[in-house]
Parts: sequence; structure tokens; C-alpha cells
Amino acid sequence: MKRISCLLAFCILVSLSFHSCRKTLSQSQFNEFQLTSPDGMERSGGIYLPAGMKSDDRLPVIYMADGLVFKDCGFKKMIDSLIENRCISPVIVACSFENKKQVPGYKVAYRNAEYIESLDRNNKEFVTLFDNHYTFFTTQFIPYIEKVAHVSDSRDDRLFFGTSNSADFGITLSFRAPELMAEYWCYSPVFSNISGYGMLSETVSYRICWGAKEEAGMFDYFPNLIKDIRKRGGNVHSWVFNGGHDREWWKYWFGEELKRRFPYKN
Repeated sequence: MKRISCLLAFCILVSLSFHSCRKTLSQSQFNEFQLTSPDGMERSGGIYLPAGMKSDDRLPVIYMADGLVFKDCGFKKMIDSLIENRCISPVIVACSFENKKQVPGYKVAYRNAEYIESLDRNNKEFVTLFDNHYTFFTTQFIPYIEKVAHVSDSRDDRLFFGTSNSADFGITLSFRAPELMAEYWCYSPVFSNISGYGMLSETVSYRICWGAKEEAGMFDYFPNLIKDIRKRGGNVHSWVFNGGHDREWWKYWFGEELKRRFPYKN
């Protein structure tokens, strides 16, 4: 049975209590929480709630792996500015924080083993770590967000955002559970291998980009990955930016995609 940190859960529920009062959120919030996954691991996350959110809104939600990037790289400030300047409509961002600790006995972080399915196929322990995280993300993290935040329950209003290894996780997620979300923003995926998957059972759109200055060995990898996704029915829009494997570029294109996907509406 899952355990939720009572104090943190209480803080979130209090911060969301405006829903029951039919009010408008005057300032944006980023509320952190902890969950204990079925494997007993303590996992952390956060929810971004936009200013202007009304109590009867059911807003679109972006599910973000590597949520510490959101917290540490100024994503909240950027989204606040885009909403304040009427560049985008309000949107919720649900962040699952990555585990950067090293797996005991390996020179690999939990983040790698939990996100990269192709890395796990040849190692029983890594397979277990990947499957445990996948189960947590799909059966605990997403339902928790839907419980405590007033997010839309439409598949078309659920998106995934990931970069580097978390982008790999998003691509795997799209093939394992295509019914969950309609759109995936996967920036600079580095280890995706979908050779074991067949055709997608649902329509899925992908926004995939990478840097012209990524490692030289990646130049063939990215086009081949896109070709493989399209062969399996994925609708892929891709582009190359003039940079490397870089968080600032990923942040920039996240902002541009927000403006494309959630244009301001009066």
C-alpha cells in the first residue's frame, strides 16, 4: 500500500483547496511532494499550478520526467512570463524527480537504469529497476496528479516532456502505453531502441529535436530513430537546433513548443 508523506500531501491539498471555493489562483505555485512506490523507494516530485487557474478549469497537463530540471533551470519563471504576457494559455506541469544516486555495485545512476529500456535488456537487476519505475510512473504518479490537481482527463490534453535519458523513457512509454497520452516532446534521446515493438495501437504525435553539435556518433542515430517510429505509425515532427546536448537549448524549445501547443485564448 502506498505511503504519502502526510505533511507534504497536506500542504498540496491546502494549496489546491481553492478548487472547492470556485476561485482563481492569483499566483502560480510549485508544490513538492513525496510518494513511496510499490518497491519501497521514496520518490519525489512537484506540481506547477499556473496563475489565473480557475476552480472549474480542467487544464492540460505536461508530465515531465527529470523534474529537477524544471526546478533548477528556471522553467517556472519562464512559464510564468509566457502566461503573464499572454503568449500561452495556462497549463499544469507535473514533475517526477529523477534519482541521481548510483546503483550499488555499478557505475550507473538509478536515473539511467530506470529510464533506458535498451540498457536494461541485458541486466536482470536493471530490468527490475526499469519496470519498477515504469509501474510507478503509470500506476501511481499519474493517478496521484489526477487526484490532487484539477487536470483534464482527456488523452489529448496529456503530454509528456523529457530530455536525454528521460526522452528515451518517454519514447518507450509511448509504445508500452500509447493510450495514456497523445503527444510526446522528446529532446535529444540518446539510447532509444524500439526494435522489439510493433505498430502503435493509438495515434501518437512526437516532437523530437537534437543539436547539430551532439556527439558525432549520433548523426545517424537520430534520423534512424525517427524512421523507426514512423514505420510503427508515429506522427513525428523533428528539427535540429544549433547547439549540443544542452539544457538551455532544451528549455528554449520547450518554451517555443508551449507557444505552439497552448496559444493564448481570450
